[in-house]
Amino acid sequence: MGTDRGRAAVFFGLYVAMLLYSLYWVRLSHVRDRVSSMQLFHALIGFALMYIAVRAWLVLSKRITRSWEPLWVGIDLLIISGVVRLTGGANSEAALVYFWPIATYAILRRPRGTALVGIVSGVLYIAATWPEPVTAEYLDKLGSRLFILTVVTILATAFTLREVRHVEEMSRLREQVGLAEYRRLLSQEMHDGIQHYLVVVALRLEWARRLLEKEPARAAAMAVDQRVVVRQAADELHHLVRRLRSPALEKQGFVEALRDHLAMFADRAGMPAPLEVRGKPVTLPPDVEQAAFRIIQEALTNIEKHAQATSVLVELDFGADGLRCVVTDDGVGCDLSAIPPEPTEDGGVGLISMRERAASVGGTLTIDSTPGEGTRVVFSVPTGPESDQG
Repeated sequence: MGTDRGRAAVFFGLYVAMLLYSLYWVRLSHVRDRVSSMQLFHALIGFALMYIAVRAWLVLSKRITRSWEPLWVGIDLLIISGVVRLTGGANSEAALVYFWPIATYAILRRPRGTALVGIVSGVLYIAATWPEPVTAEYLDKLGSRLFILTVVTILATAFTLREVRHVEEMSRLREQVGLAEYRRLLSQEMHDGIQHYLVVVALRLEWARRLLEKEPARAAAMAVDQRVVVRQAADELHHLVRRLRSPALEKQGFVEALRDHLAMFADRAGMPAPLEVRGKPVTLPPDVEQAAFRIIQEALTNIEKHAQATSVLVELDFGADGLRCVVTDDGVGCDLSAIPPEPTEDGGVGLISMRERAASVGGTLTIDSTPGEGTRVVFSVPTGPESDQG
């Protein structure tokens, strides 16, 4: 999260520097001669400075999320269009600044947003430069500028699509490597633990079989004694089953594994997905951590596939009476009554799996969703903390 704030601070610093430089740029002789109203230009830059100060305060103090990004980009494009209008219209070099918001959306890996910003930039540029009367010279310049803007938008969108695929591939590769390593460790545990007990039982039962005719009492006692070894093997197997969970949980712990998963989700889905933690994180029983992690993971998968959301918020509340996990998105929502209670060929397995996971650890799962108003998934489970995570 500190990295995100640092990047935001750099962005706002560059924005202010660009606005301040515009005050020098507008006084250059070849620009000054084209300015229609120096007072209006200064007023526009003053408004832009106040706007960026308020925006920086809201963003850096975390009072808003990236779901406001379309509003910010809209204001940015209006400011750019105003500068273009006041500094020569079709002759103004300020039109190059339209590339800034296009590049911003490309960096955020939002293909549709990048293409949309390019289209809106073209429309606003026409509105900002439209002369009275329209001349052939203007139409030639307009065609040239729009061609360049179209090429930049296409290249930026192609870059964004490529980056989205790259992030998805890296995410899958990271999961595969982690799973392969976990399987190796699990195989080693099985070999060194359970297999040892089973070999011991097999050898002693074979020995008992050979003694059966000559010393039946001793053979029976030896066979009965193997129940202790079998019980040890069962305990070992139970321990391993409890550890059958995400490799990330094993390595990083619940909160950090979830934070990393959300970072990968945000990169892959092109939307902010912050994690808010309330209370003091504690070490939970492994089956509870596994259930919570998989439920949140499934909720995020559903959001990415179906919600058409622009932002997601995940909340963890470590209370005295247990853990509460909330996943909220601002997507299109759904009609829960239309979802069948049993899985069908068209789907429905994910929600059923989430409910089963919640029930398996004594928890509850509630889903609130209204078409057009987003979805809220809440998983609550009573649990006694074992120890602080430190």
